[in-house]
Amino acid sequence: RGGGGAGTPALPRTPGPLGVCRGPADAVSRAGLLPAELPLLPAAGAGAPPPPPPPPPLAFPPGPFALLGAAGTQLAADIAAATGQDEDGDTALHIAVAQGNLGAARRLVGLFLQGRRDLDVYNRLRQTPLHLAVITAQPALVRLLVAHGASPAAPDRHGRTAAHLACEQRSARCLRELLAAPGAPPDLEARNYDGLTPLHVAVGAGAREPAQLLLEAGADVDAADIKSGRSPLLHAVERGSLDMAQLLIQRGARVNAQSYAGCTALHAAAGRGLLGLLRLLVRSGADCGVKNYHNDTALAVAKNRQVIDILRGKASRPPQPPPALTAPLGPPRPPTAGPAPPLGPPQRPPAPPPAPAPSPQPIRGRKPPTWPMGRRCWGPAPW
Repeated sequence: RGGGGAGTPALPRTPGPLGVCRGPADAVSRAGLLPAELPLLPAAGAGAPPPPPPPPPLAFPPGPFALLGAAGTQLAADIAAATGQDEDGDTALHIAVAQGNLGAARRLVGLFLQGRRDLDVYNRLRQTPLHLAVITAQPALVRLLVAHGASPAAPDRHGRTAAHLACEQRSARCLRELLAAPGAPPDLEARNYDGLTPLHVAVGAGAREPAQLLLEAGADVDAADIKSGRSPLLHAVERGSLDMAQLLIQRGARVNAQSYAGCTALHAAAGRGLLGLLRLLVRSGADCGVKNYHNDTALAVAKNRQVIDILRGKASRPPQPPPALTAPLGPPRPPTAGPAPPLGPPQRPPAPPPAPAPSPQPIRGRKPPTWPMGRRCWGPAPW
């Protein structure tokens, strides 16, 4: 229609492109307020489907940093430079830790955290910055890394954790920092690819102080390795370490613990002839009658007679030196008067004359034969 109500002015009707007058809607669309073609809507009725719900708004994750402009661009470049890896897989943090540069390591750790990157980045040798800090025995860098989220349980290419490496390097200070790390303590029963716990590694390296720290932190003193089932005490005896064996026995190690082959520490000490360790084990209650899977006791594999005597209780204590004489047994003898001995080398007494050789006695009742030449001979005839 040409217009609306009584008080509404009529809009002009303009012809369309085909000469059809479209009315006011065409004029509004030409003004840019409505699209030229409107979608056809279904007629409202009982069977018409409801309109689809509007799609949910897109949720984009926040960026690693919220700065804009030149400062944000510079920060993004610094994060990329700090976390990028070279041809060996090392980041700038790996290099700073290997060089012992604590100040640079602090700045790089801050960039890692701003970029929301993990500090346990592996290089081509499968080493994290924490591994390098422990290998180079730098407790300050170990403290920095574990305080900002580096994992002490990350294994290297041999399955060694940071605790394994600290015991292998005999670094008690680095191990102390690992045990004092915030959060969950490191796993003291973690096994490397040889089936050894950190306590096994400390015993094998002869590191008494790291072994003592592990035992104080709750490490299992009778943990058996996976390959052979040997306890740390059996490792210490096979290594011949009397000091380490004493420490483990004082901490409650079982002296009769058997390996997968049924051998005890007493078998190992008896077969190697380790007398000091034998005495220690016998005094600590080791059983000489325990048999291995070859049906051998410690007496059967004894190396020498001394080992057998110790096992039978005849020489459980080491031989003591004789006591020194504090007083002479009697009054001193007076010097005898006589001629002084001659100077020079002592002279030998003359040898007695040789005894005469006994003459042969003829046999009675028998006359020696006489040969044609007139000689007497007791031997056989020449013919």
